[in-house]
Amino acid sequence: MTYNVFTTANKSYFPFVDVLVQSLTQNCENLDRIYIADCGLGEYRNYLQDKPNVSIIDTNIVDEYAGVHSEGWVKATQQKTRILYKLLTMMDIEDPLIMIDSDVCVLKDFESVIDMDYDIQVTTMHTGGHTRADGIFIKEIASFLVINDWDIGKSFVYKWIKQMEEFGKNGTPFPHETPALNMTLQNSTDLKIGYLKELEVCADQEMVDETLSVHFKSNGSTTDNPVVNFENRVMSPNNRTNIDLDVDKYLEEKIYEQWRSEYETT
Repeated sequence: MTYNVFTTANKSYFPFVDVLVQSLTQNCENLDRIYIADCGLGEYRNYLQDKPNVSIIDTNIVDEYAGVHSEGWVKATQQKTRILYKLLTMMDIEDPLIMIDSDVCVLKDFESVIDMDYDIQVTTMHTGGHTRADGIFIKEIASFLVINDWDIGKSFVYKWIKQMEEFGKNGTPFPHETPALNMTLQNSTDLKIGYLKELEVCADQEMVDETLSVHFKSNGSTTDNPVVNFENRVMSPNNRTNIDLDVDKYLEEKIYEQWRSEYETT
């Protein structure tokens, strides 16, 4: 069984998506295509577009992230579900589609966790969840989601988008993506939903032998420049365990140095 992957990326997050694309390509023999929503990749779009298994999707977002919860970050996260809906609408594919965050390094093929008996599969937090200050309970996260039935998935994502829009109208504090996902799941009792383990599909604070990918989760800083942000996150002690992560082998050194020097001089 083959599958496809969908993510979003922009210029200031470019090294993350480079690691994602290279690690997917090297470690996932059942991967078909990688769809990347261009949320402001700039000159780095061509580099990614030239890869044989990558398709770039246009968006109307050109802002760079200026940290978590910045205007560019908010626009990009809101755009992600909309572009996912567009992809599900315009493509006629029967293979599963995995939506994944761009700041992820893939270690093993995802084929082992895809279960076609479910319409969609979502990832449950290792901690069991928490309640936000506004009372919304968060148990499932939007970092890794599998859509096995594209028609049902399209309907689910549409409801997800509408819930995010409702949050916007009501002035619900950001972020909206994951809380809206949880509320949409609670209201989707007619779906066959499978639950994946965070430690298995997108671990960020602990890794186990079954870990398939590592999520370089943000510490929430809005002051780090993109270089500091990237290098601190990939070298974070949370992501360095007995399982060594050789991130360097997934980076194109020449283009990374170009990107790095560009941000270090601004």
